[in-house]
Amino acid sequence: MKKLTAILLCLLMLTGIATVAVSAASAEDLPAYFKADMLYAHAVDDATETEAWHHWQHADSYIDYDEEDLADLGLTAGEGISEEKYFFLPSSVNDHKVIILNTYSTDVKIGDVTIAPYESAEVNFNTGVTYSVTAGGETHRLKFMFSTAEASIFVNNADPDGNGTDLFDYLSEDKENDAKATGAIVDREGNVDNTPVKKIKGRGNTTWQKNKKPFNVTYDSAVSVAGMEKTKKLSLLANYQDSALVRNRFLQDLSDAVGMPYASDSRFVDLYMNGEYLGSYQLTQKVDIGKNNLVPEIGDDTHLNEDGTLKENFPFICEVDASAGSSDYYIKTSSARCKLTLKGPELEEGDPYYSEVLNIAKTKFDNMYNAVRTNSANMAELVDIDSLTKIMLINELSKNWDVGVSSLYFVYKEAEDGTYKFFASPVWDYDNSLGNATGVVWDLNGMGVKDYEEPTGWWVKFKPGASPNNKSSKYTILGYAARNATIMDYAADVWFEDFLPAINSFNQRGIAEGELYSKDVYYDILKGSADMNYEMGWLLTTGDWICDHSELLCGKFDYETGKYVENSKVTYYNINTFKGQYDYTIDWLNSRTAWLSAQFYESYDGVITPPEVELFLGDADLSGIVNVKDATLIQKHAAGLDTLTGDALTCSDVDASEEVNVRDATAIQKFAAGLETNYPIGNLI
Repeated sequence: MKKLTAILLCLLMLTGIATVAVSAASAEDLPAYFKADMLYAHAVDDATETEAWHHWQHADSYIDYDEEDLADLGLTAGEGISEEKYFFLPSSVNDHKVIILNTYSTDVKIGDVTIAPYESAEVNFNTGVTYSVTAGGETHRLKFMFSTAEASIFVNNADPDGNGTDLFDYLSEDKENDAKATGAIVDREGNVDNTPVKKIKGRGNTTWQKNKKPFNVTYDSAVSVAGMEKTKKLSLLANYQDSALVRNRFLQDLSDAVGMPYASDSRFVDLYMNGEYLGSYQLTQKVDIGKNNLVPEIGDDTHLNEDGTLKENFPFICEVDASAGSSDYYIKTSSARCKLTLKGPELEEGDPYYSEVLNIAKTKFDNMYNAVRTNSANMAELVDIDSLTKIMLINELSKNWDVGVSSLYFVYKEAEDGTYKFFASPVWDYDNSLGNATGVVWDLNGMGVKDYEEPTGWWVKFKPGASPNNKSSKYTILGYAARNATIMDYAADVWFEDFLPAINSFNQRGIAEGELYSKDVYYDILKGSADMNYEMGWLLTTGDWICDHSELLCGKFDYETGKYVENSKVTYYNINTFKGQYDYTIDWLNSRTAWLSAQFYESYDGVITPPEVELFLGDADLSGIVNVKDATLIQKHAAGLDTLTGDALTCSDVDASEEVNVRDATAIQKFAAGLETNYPIGNLI
């Protein structure tokens, strides 16, 4: 079959024919995960590739609603299923054409293209167009969408449990269920890696309870996804609670840009399981030990001498994890009063030195905690001040709800001077940050925090490690770091010399290399993938836990005075669109950056240089993004309600008429709506 397919496709390329029938002979010749009475789209032009197929499917407005949710809203399961069927195509499909395979027992007709049973044809398509499809004696409506993500991940196993259970259903039954699989990693250029999946299983705590499941994937050998460093163990983050889909990626990349160790590299991908599109995911290096993994210097036996005895000093990685339970390798610390899970070496009960390793980690962590709490003279001997300061700033910048309580990692290892100490990293789990979560009201009241959702106000130093009403309550390790005079003095230097330059670079345009891309590049990578994700039915607002993203009082940092200057008017966002959610996140981040810059201003002795302003045609408010806010500002200028001067006036003259008026505003409105204009709006001037 493969040979015949390849020959026919070569003939297609040589003759330039628009469609071609490619025989699969019979249903038995198809991959095992294929279903009968289905249409499949191929992710690549390579006809010999059998793993990268996606079947058409309905969208489901209530895909994330359980029975209780449906009952509360008076809905019935299935009511939200779309009349149309969709092909949610990966970014490797290009030029608006795709190969469609028919597994019906009769002819299928898509537009004017007829596909015989078990044959395929190349079909031209346009997004936004509804096509008529005749299949199985019925007429269907079909829409095509395709992604902009950096890669797509296909995972296939037709019978993971030996009983014919669907792979996604089997994995979803229990987080401990795992399976082998075949599959494909396909980048935007159509390059394919068919490394088999050694194991895929569920992951996460809160997100695992949602219908958009996160997974851990272990490949048979190390793989590189769209330029990532080669690794065997990866996590597929659902980013379910983050409607902007970018919070985890930005903060991980920022940690890399400011020089933190063990920064997880990641890519935005689309996930397909047995041909079914599951949504937009973030594929990231899993926090794991060993060769070709994120923390390579720690192994399962690096705590042992050659004769099998326990070393006096050995590297380990631990996580502060309030949700640690009986299935985890953890211990409760004494001074820090937190659960400390060892992620490596991760021993099982009965292994040599099982308890000793735990107690050594507990003692060392408590010693480090007390040194930070008291700002002792030997603090720098126990913890790397640079990484501790930076992870504190990552959490302060993002107002991470889980700060210091869970997903806080420390690597205990040998430093350059030969001594062992803790390094605070890697950065992990930041979906409830950057203005996303509302927090728990009673908890916030107990801490005395009333502005948690806002981009202003201190946060980390107030987050307790136990109930605020409990007299024995202790602050977390990061809470004490934020109250430590030595660390906070150093934080001012780190902020202005590492963080602020990185964030200013993020606010430029067209940066698609290095540790941290620019905001427009992340948006362009995500846009098509996000559109598919939300069209399929994943929600843009995910419940009471998520705060209102519809409006924000933004602010800027005045480089001359060192003050935080709030805008006079609130900015509004369309939270029913990915762009609205993304813009809110970026504006919150930049306002938060401005507020922190003002707080650290008096403590910094160096020179603070404002970023160079890049001028973009249509960017009337000089924000770096052209949108309807610029059109509104120009309208106010034309009506005499506001006055544009200098660079703002130059950027506003879209039609080069030397007069800024409503014609310029109208052109920008068209640009913001995705309509064609006759001007290079958005380009550098």
